[in-house]
Amino acid sequence: MDARLLEKLNHFLALENRLRNASNLQQIAQIASSDSQQLLAFDSCLFFSGPHLKLIAASNVSTVDATSSEAQGWREQVRRHFADATAQPPLQLEIPPPEHHRNEVASQTLTLMPLGNKNPEGCLAILRQRRFSEQELQVLRELAAAVHQAILAQRGARRFSLRRWCRRRPLLVAAALAAIGLIPVRQSVLAPATLAAIEPRIVSARTDGVVREIVIPPNAPVQSGQLLFTLEDAEVTAEIDRVQQEIVLYQERLRMTRQYNFQQASAGHKLAQAETDLSIRKLDLEYQNTLLEKTRVKAPASGVAIYTDPAEWIGRRIRAGEKVMEIVKPDARQIQIDLPTVDAIGLPQQARTVFYAESNPLAPIEGQLHYHSLLTSEGENLPASYRLLATIDEDQPQIPINTRGHARLYGARVPLIYYLLRRPLATARRWIGV
Repeated sequence: MDARLLEKLNHFLALENRLRNASNLQQIAQIASSDSQQLLAFDSCLFFSGPHLKLIAASNVSTVDATSSEAQGWREQVRRHFADATAQPPLQLEIPPPEHHRNEVASQTLTLMPLGNKNPEGCLAILRQRRFSEQELQVLRELAAAVHQAILAQRGARRFSLRRWCRRRPLLVAAALAAIGLIPVRQSVLAPATLAAIEPRIVSARTDGVVREIVIPPNAPVQSGQLLFTLEDAEVTAEIDRVQQEIVLYQERLRMTRQYNFQQASAGHKLAQAETDLSIRKLDLEYQNTLLEKTRVKAPASGVAIYTDPAEWIGRRIRAGEKVMEIVKPDARQIQIDLPTVDAIGLPQQARTVFYAESNPLAPIEGQLHYHSLLTSEGENLPASYRLLATIDEDQPQIPINTRGHARLYGARVPLIYYLLRRPLATARRWIGV
């Protein structure tokens, strides 16, 4: 092999190695415009980068001024013929000397070599006195391919940095954040809720007394008129026995008074008094029987009886009207929500809600709001809350009644920035006092 050709081959391999090890585009441009002079004899080489053909490097020059008149002139020359060079690379042009130096300076050849075929990454502009031979053009093509490959490799190795992107494009970032903040989202709030019964029947004591026996166990199905629990009736039973004995006595007195009335007509007033006394005792017996009936509490309707442990009630003194248990229908349920006043949002009519039971959060129950109390209620260790009720669209029978959980209420659509800053703004307003 010819020693000269071997030397050029070594120069080309060394040039490729330096291109592969380049850390940025500026270094690639400097290597392509300066170090390639050992392969191709030229006067100067200009490196134009990107689709806009920005001059970033020149041969044997550390830095270039892209705003100078000479750089602008060469850039305009390259841009004018770049399309033709892309169609038939490389393109060699004869550049005549200026008119005032036409007799002193010979014309030059400008060779344009795009870096890439379909979408060039830039262009190499080489100036020299004579045109390139076919062998030199082939070397130039290989050089352009190596430079193009180095640019693609360096671009692929560059990692995306959000911080650098935001620093370079502050207006775009601000516009993007403003657009995101105006995205309409559905406002929602989470509140404690219970799966409650619809119109439960309250079972209470009809008279003062002590609970003697609860006939049915908790959560047992009952029928209308079925005995539920009884109160102590010893005093009422003793009083009934006394009144019954008095009735027997007054019945005998009435019989004797009637016989005496046949013997003596002036005893008519005693007969009327005896009949009155007997009627009073019978009324007293009816009253005592009514009291005895009140000690036996029966179910007002059919359903399921719900109450606490029977041991908490047996032997306990209760007052008339005090609640003992409830009778509910298991299939007639609704979502009862206690919405804290600090979380209150604007809710439309029939607002959508989703109930998540603590015992089974993977089986949500959807519903629609139908009642919104305007009065607040406060419980022990609980904040002031509004009472809300929602009908159930599709029930989950496996979740028992009176199960506690949380319900998410969905309000109107608001901008995302308002959704995120509603609570902080409310807190700041309370602290500032506005």
